[in-house]
Amino acid sequence: MRTLSVVFLAAVLFATLYPLTGWRLRAPGPFAFVAAGLPRWWTGFDVLVNVLAYLVLAFMLTRAWFGRLRTGVATLAGIVACSALSFGLEALQSYLPGRVPSLLDWLANTAGAAIGAALGAELNHVARQSGPEAPLARQRWYEQGSPTGWVLLMVWLAVQLAPQRLLFGTGQLRPGLEGLVRALSLGDVLARIEAWLEVSAAQGVLIEAASVMCAVCVIGMLVFDLVRESGPRLALLALIAVVALALRSVATPFVYGARAPLAWLTPGAQGGLVLGVVMIYGFATLSPRARARSALALVAAGWVLVNIAPSDGYFESTSGGLPRGHLVNLHALLAFASMSWPVAALVYFWRRSGRERVPPL
Repeated sequence: MRTLSVVFLAAVLFATLYPLTGWRLRAPGPFAFVAAGLPRWWTGFDVLVNVLAYLVLAFMLTRAWFGRLRTGVATLAGIVACSALSFGLEALQSYLPGRVPSLLDWLANTAGAAIGAALGAELNHVARQSGPEAPLARQRWYEQGSPTGWVLLMVWLAVQLAPQRLLFGTGQLRPGLEGLVRALSLGDVLARIEAWLEVSAAQGVLIEAASVMCAVCVIGMLVFDLVRESGPRLALLALIAVVALALRSVATPFVYGARAPLAWLTPGAQGGLVLGVVMIYGFATLSPRARARSALALVAAGWVLVNIAPSDGYFESTSGGLPRGHLVNLHALLAFASMSWPVAALVYFWRRSGRERVPPL
């Protein structure tokens, strides 16, 4: 929970201060939004997003860092910490041309923090009163694996809401690299690379299938590393599959239209899903170190496949012009997480691929 709380705090900071450029004071002062009162124009969706974001943040911080405090003290500490954080971020928004500080946002964040801190403090109280058998029950399930692994898994699920050319296609660097090459006036080099990467339609289907297979196997081996018992493993894998595909179905209509929630289910995706499920059972028989090394190879292979897959002109033109509006910061956060997820996965599995510990005599 401490690891997850730090990651979520970083996400809140990024989303609140995005795009992090053009710093200059645009108001009479950084705290002028307090005297300005409530804004004239606001939407219920904005208020709900602010309440939910700080509800989750306060819940995590209270559970992770204030577990030994009394219920009332822990609740107050969670509220004060999150309210102060929100106030400071609203003041910093006065220096960003793309952001507008708002008293309503601060009040909504504080209200969400009050709910989340109260829930977290109450759960801390229940955990303290539940006796010595509660930790043992937790260790049978979600405390078996590394906390970093659970965070990695949750982030992977979250990035399925970001527009992706291929199913589970994290680590897409090609558009950014092409833009960099054009900025450096290396158009000839770019043309040669594109000609070298040009593949037929049949080869494109095979690349997509291999990419999806790699992603499915990597997530499967991540689950194997986190949960030891076969029953909970199968339950968690089934839950991940349902949630991930549901999130893809929610995100796909924003690119391909409201009538195409299953546009991600291409022939290549179908083949990759089947192959990945079949191969997962084979990886289950390997030792933890062998699985980690296999996952390293599959993460790297999937990363390469995603970036050499043939481009889709319709996807690129549509996803580039999405009317994101007030969700532009969330979209940027998901895009960054999707792009950097393979790097985090490589670091995680590299650390897990070292020599297995020899039990003491």
